Amino acid sequence: MDLRQEDVHRRFTSLEQGAWTTVYEGWHNDDGNGGIYCAFAPVSKRERVLSGPSWDIHKGDFRPGFSQHWENGKCVTTYFPSSVQDDFEPLILCRDYHGIIPSSLELTEHFRLYHNLYWDELTSQFMQPHDDGTSSVAAKITENKVEVRTKLLRQFQAARQLDFVLYIDSVRFGAKDESVPEEAEWVTDALRAERYSGDRISGRPFTRYLGARVVPSPPIEKSGIWPFEEEDTYFPDFIIGVDSDGDEVRYTCNPDALANYFGANPEAPHYLTPVFFRREVLQKYYEKSELYTVSDGYLSCASLWSVRIDNSAGEHVVVFLGDLGRDLPRQERDYWRSFNVAADGRPSETLIRRAFLGQPANPTAEDLLVRSNYIMFGRAWNERYGWDLFRKPEEADAGLLQRLRLPLNDSQAEFESSIRIMTQLFVDAINEKMVQAQLPNKIENEKGISKLERWLKLRGYQHAQRDIQFLRNLQEVRSRVTAHRKGKDYEKTLTKVFGDLRGPAAARTLFTSALAMLTGLSEWLAAEGADQEP
Repeated sequence: MDLRQEDVHRRFTSLEQGAWTTVYEGWHNDDGNGGIYCAFAPVSKRERVLSGPSWDIHKGDFRPGFSQHWENGKCVTTYFPSSVQDDFEPLILCRDYHGIIPSSLELTEHFRLYHNLYWDELTSQFMQPHDDGTSSVAAKITENKVEVRTKLLRQFQAARQLDFVLYIDSVRFGAKDESVPEEAEWVTDALRAERYSGDRISGRPFTRYLGARVVPSPPIEKSGIWPFEEEDTYFPDFIIGVDSDGDEVRYTCNPDALANYFGANPEAPHYLTPVFFRREVLQKYYEKSELYTVSDGYLSCASLWSVRIDNSAGEHVVVFLGDLGRDLPRQERDYWRSFNVAADGRPSETLIRRAFLGQPANPTAEDLLVRSNYIMFGRAWNERYGWDLFRKPEEADAGLLQRLRLPLNDSQAEFESSIRIMTQLFVDAINEKMVQAQLPNKIENEKGISKLERWLKLRGYQHAQRDIQFLRNLQEVRSRVTAHRKGKDYEKTLTKVFGDLRGPAAARTLFTSALAMLTGLSEWLAAEGADQEP
């Protein structure tokens, strides 16, 4: 071990100069021991802090308690919310339970609330949520060390306009015959540190590096929260068309730089210029349905943000140029840009009627129609019979309907996902128990589809054969899709059900059949209800 402790000095003078700042650390081994601690303090305390290398506070400080003093012959007891009364504020609280349970390290509540941090049980880290729906690690806490993201530390410091004070105490032991370096002192306008030397502890020479540092506050404009949020100035260019030579034309999505109906920027493209994207752009949103919702004409992230989209536009997703800059968080714009393509076709009739004509319009995409009709049919069925034909999914599958979609590309994974989700919603969800209760007898080992077929035929539903065949086709394709090895039987099944169609085109036929089933059953329900009216 280097008894000069120059590496300790270099580390101490640069603790906050990286992405992470070590705000607490403790170590103890055969070669030495020591620790790092910190606090916030008013600028008025800076001279005191730098008057010597000694610590102004200790790791066990900041607990509430009482003090007593004698006044006019009487003992006066006063309660204090903190044992430190010199305006020093902690960032890390060291909780010691004296061996009853393990000691712990905690971030102070003020810091956690300022950045709206939450504790992630899976990773055992404090996380900071962002306005795009993602979260990043804000603080890493282990048994003997706490690291905080430097930017968050500095933003909090800027808001409070307090000095950030760092302390270090490092003792190192050398070999028995090792020479001891001379004592040394480091003094700057922000640092006071000294190295002390000792002849022997347990027969070994040692040195002690003791220091205090002050990191002045950034300006309050760096606070990072309202009204000092970082200004959004990132508005990348998107492909909005092609020129006469077939070259791509790009333009910024900054809404303030676009033309509008009120005369702004007349030489610029209009705010409502349609921008085209490959359908795969929606994949990450479909796959995380607990956070994102892809609905008819909208994409939203919890209650954080939403953007209007045209997801009835055939092979593409269309978004207005100005909406990309106004409604998408800056972190999402590059993601969308990676799926941007030159205009191919035109926006859907649905978007044109809604956005430009002010008319209500139903979606035209088969998956959106199936999803909306599935919900409406389920309500109508329950109102008519008092039970659900398709059982509601368990909590783990709560986002199934939200994830139901036409394949976003030609990949096998997308095709299989569509088949699997549709089968779960239309076959696995059949309420066999209630269907069986409507039947006059029970047939041993009869499956759900067969039970439903018997009942629908008994009730005289005219499309029973068509819809039951759809369910059987769906079940058969799913059974082949989920097989570990897909051989000749798999291809035979696809040909039997889809003919020569494959991929998105094949899946579209199932969506068409699903929509026909939902429409047929809904009309049958309405007719039955009308027949029974007085």
